[in-house]
Amino acid sequence: MAIRRGARAGVEDRWHRPARRSEQVLYPTDAGPGQAVWCIDPKHGTPGTLVCTGRHGQGQRWQARWVADGAERSKSFTKKTDADRHLRGVVADVETGTYADPQRSAVTFGTMAEGWLKTKQAANRAPKTIAGYRGLLDVVILPKWRDERLRDITHERLQDWLAFLATDPAARQHKKKSDETAGLSPARVIQTHQVVSQVLSFAMRSKYVATNAADHIELPSKPQSKDLALTHDQVHRLAEETANAEKAVRRRSDTAPAQTAPEALRAMVLLLAYSGLRYGECAALRVADVDIAKRRVMVGKSVTAVRGQGRIEGETKTHQRRSVPILTEALAEELKAVTEGRDPSEFLFPGPDGTAMTVGWFRVRFDKAVAALGVPGITPHTLRHTAGSLAISEIGSVVVASKLLGHRNVSTTANIYSHMLDGDWDRLATAMDSAARKATGAEAVSQQ
Repeated sequence: MAIRRGARAGVEDRWHRPARRSEQVLYPTDAGPGQAVWCIDPKHGTPGTLVCTGRHGQGQRWQARWVADGAERSKSFTKKTDADRHLRGVVADVETGTYADPQRSAVTFGTMAEGWLKTKQAANRAPKTIAGYRGLLDVVILPKWRDERLRDITHERLQDWLAFLATDPAARQHKKKSDETAGLSPARVIQTHQVVSQVLSFAMRSKYVATNAADHIELPSKPQSKDLALTHDQVHRLAEETANAEKAVRRRSDTAPAQTAPEALRAMVLLLAYSGLRYGECAALRVADVDIAKRRVMVGKSVTAVRGQGRIEGETKTHQRRSVPILTEALAEELKAVTEGRDPSEFLFPGPDGTAMTVGWFRVRFDKAVAALGVPGITPHTLRHTAGSLAISEIGSVVVASKLLGHRNVSTTANIYSHMLDGDWDRLATAMDSAARKATGAEAVSQQ
């Protein structure tokens, strides 16, 4: 199918023009100043058929012209075939919406990255997320690509660089003896690619480049890790050991504040394990968020620690408020004891200074409890995974577990806990077989 050209699109001969009607054109030997002259160079065409322009012999002869974004653009070539080829390409790009102005593609990656980051800030991304982007740009990405023009960033160069990050120990900013033969972790390389790809995608949407050079990059595989989940007994033992760790600290200090009593830490561990709250969500809870009578905890805020900014209280990860149930009588009793007689506006689990408890302060006690429990690898996030695992094991419903955990999509929950759903098939088979037998009378026959 022929490519339609804009009204001003085409290839122009800059050195020559056709003779106008009734125009007197002379040969160079007969012409005076300002008179039209025939071109007599046989390399340019048949002598005596083309009129020389004022630019004859200057610069490149052929100029491709096209219209994009309401403006006329042009590029000159020595050969007409090259000009035609270029014109066909840019016209096709204009018509398919993939055209990028060559002048705009001279913008540097660093400039585009700053513009992209501003869009994330304007979209109210979490401060910790923005800080993560900023750190990845400053430490890993911009030292390599800051001053590179967008048009010079190719798929091949990106692939080579990401392979270097994944395999060469020189890519590591902080080296340990165990890392002497390794590059960045697969997770870090994947994160790096995601940010670079998002910046280039932003540039493509803004018509700075026609394609995203980061598309279809081969990346290292992320090791599959199976999250640890605790049993009911382990949860209660861990909660008690966390309280014991705080008691041990208090025996060495007479100034420990009442807000961080061992009982509060025990309640906090139980709440994390039976509600599925993220640590930041739990730390942001106020006394007023707990309704013992209705057995509900209202979750609407999260506290995160951002380097250089301290602790910031903001929306939850999914920007949604949710109500989570108090699922066990033991947890209800613990929360009742923690909330009685307190100001509703206080943090439910404050740190020593009365503000939101930092994860670092909590981990000092929690990690001692993990060591006492004798189950390595437990982190505060393990308690969230435990809540999801226990919920699915009890009722086999991904939908209910998803609501409990505050996942935006049920598919997220299904992907994380798919290994636990095998038991659902057994329960489904039993239920379907029973229903089929009742419907067909097979059950009655088999009992005779």
